[in-house]
Amino acid sequence: MIEAGARIGDYEIWGRIGGGGMSDVWLARHVLLASPLVVKTLKPHFQADPEERYRRMLNEARLMARVPSHRVVRATDVRIHKGTPLLVQEYVDGIDMDEVDVRRRRALGYGLPLWFVCEVLAQVAEGLADAHLTGILHRDLKPSNILDSPELGTKLGDFGIAVAKSVGREQVGDISGTGPYMAPEVLRGEAFDRRADVFGLGATAYHLRYGRPPFEGLEPRRRGEAHPVFPTPSGPEEAYFQHVLARMLAPHPEARFSDVAQVRHLFDRLATTTRPPSAAARLDDGTLAFGPTRIVCETGDLARARVDGIVSPAVPELSMSGGAAAALRAHGGESIEQEARNWGEQPLGACISTGAGRLECRRVLHAVSAWEEVSCIGRAMQRALLTAEEEGLSSLAVPALGTGAGRVTVEASARAEASALRWHLLLGGSRLREVRFVLYEESLRERFRDVLESVLLDADGPTPEVGRPDQPVAAAPDDRTYVPAVARSSERYRG
Repeated sequence: MIEAGARIGDYEIWGRIGGGGMSDVWLARHVLLASPLVVKTLKPHFQADPEERYRRMLNEARLMARVPSHRVVRATDVRIHKGTPLLVQEYVDGIDMDEVDVRRRRALGYGLPLWFVCEVLAQVAEGLADAHLTGILHRDLKPSNILDSPELGTKLGDFGIAVAKSVGREQVGDISGTGPYMAPEVLRGEAFDRRADVFGLGATAYHLRYGRPPFEGLEPRRRGEAHPVFPTPSGPEEAYFQHVLARMLAPHPEARFSDVAQVRHLFDRLATTTRPPSAAARLDDGTLAFGPTRIVCETGDLARARVDGIVSPAVPELSMSGGAAAALRAHGGESIEQEARNWGEQPLGACISTGAGRLECRRVLHAVSAWEEVSCIGRAMQRALLTAEEEGLSSLAVPALGTGAGRVTVEASARAEASALRWHLLLGGSRLREVRFVLYEESLRERFRDVLESVLLDADGPTPEVGRPDQPVAAAPDDRTYVPAVARSSERYRG
């Protein structure tokens, strides 16, 4: 069994951060590089045969490592520790798309914008196309297997039931997958190929846009009689989106797109057409505005901020014994810490909301964000912003998370927080009208502000150069690189 605090080779295990029906997911730290990693183990009831467990983990690791794509979560190691096979893979500092969709609907009353769904699916299709061209079928496309990092974009994970076959070759396999997203031919146990993944991607796209899978029950789909029903489109772009999904979700494989690269191209075009402006504007007073939300970076005392909510840099035990958290407890009273600790120990990246005691705010959001230079700040900030929406907060004060006991640099903290804020506001519908980043020293504020503005003001970067006009350029005789034309022609063929 793997345990928190264990040392496995160069990996130090922090603790469990999640899992699914078949596996547990642990956060680890490479002790030499101080980089975050994820360690995946199978749940006990899937661990009857040690050799079979290891074979399964090794197969998943090999398939993940084989795909040449930055849109696929990368496997880095596989080994056995005290009889437990484990898979080591990169850590993605973000939350899965199922959590994003569910929490937005709960907090704001509506789902994800069309451009964002198309952008996410285009990136997933990019990774999936690379997998197919490597001869790998994923077989388990669904929102919870798509991770979205505000800094890195979207990545496809969980190759636990993937299979390796030649591209285009049909595969007869076991009936494995997640019911609502499985193609009819897979449900029947028939031969399937990469068009089954096209179906799964279409079902995922439908879910992310409309809040539920496209089909109820398995029997109509198994019989090949199920066709998706769409709501009235909001405009021509959504009508075209529905046309693409209808083809992806066709009951017969022959009617679907044969190549997921086609799907990627269509989603990418839709995302580009419907995407809103993605950069903030600088106001006359030097603050930033991202749509209706004002963004301030200031020096001050976080505990005295007059806002609806304050984000507290928390440790897993949710004790408030150091740094900004201790100042919040000193000003607001011990009831804040007592309420927080009632939640028990929390994984890195979590965010817990409590009362504010005597502080001049309504709620304190305890964000567990870093450990021994390992940053989960992006994930914690995403959840803090979603929690603020769920609590109905309109203004928020945020410190530089992870820079105390977590030993993350101010610049890394600023980039992760700014990226998460930009991502959150871009999705639209936010109730936040003011976000104040509060630093306790002016020198720290300046460093934080520089990164914050770089992310928010220049989010898309400059337009890339496409090359100079194809015109001869004459060099001046006094130019150090000047070579007379005669010399150039006479020396051209010298060995």
